[in-house]
Amino acid sequence: MTSPSRPRLLKIAEVCEWICVSRSTIYKWVQEGTFPKPLILGGGEDNKTSASRWREDEVAAWLDQRPRARDV
Repeated sequence: MTSPSRPRLLKIAEVCEWICVSRSTIYKWVQEGTFPKPLILGGGEDNKTSASRWREDEVAAWLDQRPRARDV
């Protein structure tokens, strides 16, 4: 029996490194609704013990939708 593959979950540092932007830019884009929202793992209402993770497939799809530079 084969188990379905699960998407890899990325930490904020991995997302930042992958798309070459800062943490604050990622969170700004999430707030604006232009970047995939993270999954919030664990924690309570105070969010002090929670962790944000992004699905690799959602970030990849977001990247694929970005416009390309025009040929110079």
